[in-house]
Amino acid sequence: MTVALVGVGNLGKAVADSLLAASYRSEDVILIERAEKDRDYLAQRYGCRVEAEVPAGLQLGAGDVVVLTVKPQDAQGACEGLRPIISPDVVVLSCMAGVPCHRLQALLGTQKIIRAMPNLGAAFQESASAVFIPEGLSVEEIGHVSAIINSCGKAWRVEREELIDVATAVAGSGPAYLCWLAEQLENVAIESGFSRHDAHALVLQTFKGAVSVLEGSDETFTTLRQRVTSPNGTTAAALSVLEERVAAEHVRDAVRAALRRARELQSV
Repeated sequence: MTVALVGVGNLGKAVADSLLAASYRSEDVILIERAEKDRDYLAQRYGCRVEAEVPAGLQLGAGDVVVLTVKPQDAQGACEGLRPIISPDVVVLSCMAGVPCHRLQALLGTQKIIRAMPNLGAAFQESASAVFIPEGLSVEEIGHVSAIINSCGKAWRVEREELIDVATAVAGSGPAYLCWLAEQLENVAIESGFSRHDAHALVLQTFKGAVSVLEGSDETFTTLRQRVTSPNGTTAAALSVLEERVAAEHVRDAVRAALRRARELQSV
């Protein structure tokens, strides 16, 4: 089984990390990256074949998968380069935000398109991925693509393609939201006397600990928040400021903005 990974930016690297940490051999993975400055680094890091563009003589067949991790704005150019090698037996897994199956089917000349939205957790096999699988694929073809997605972490199959856009806004962009919150906590710790190193470590361990508590119990986010919020305590003081400033609505508006952008990309 050959996996051709087209576009090896941040997400592409995360997917490549997952593939090689799973059962995929470096000789079975082809990395296609047009940025010349990155190709030598990719070859050294992964030990895979690295090409600037889809090799004209590349032959893909049953069981082989093409994974698209280019930016949505580059979808047309990438698909034009791929179309000559896409046989009826090849399945394409798109990890691009906002590019619907019907557009990819038209660009690539195949109906065998699966969409997924992993996030950067894939680099450590901890992605939260959503996947949409249209009708018309065999059990074996779905199995090949599912193996790739599952190598990245945990995945949830959605029955409606538009939910991929929701997953993009929530999970795909989610690591950036969490890092933004971590930055704010870290900055206050530094302003209040912690060294930058210790502030970073303190916030990181706080996030890890909260996740561990949630994973080890059936508690919801709301229940855990309420459990650690003592009346008239420090947490209550902080949350009262967020409530006064309607922070929850602002955060939801921000995620909705990401969702709108994901939908707008369909016309790019």
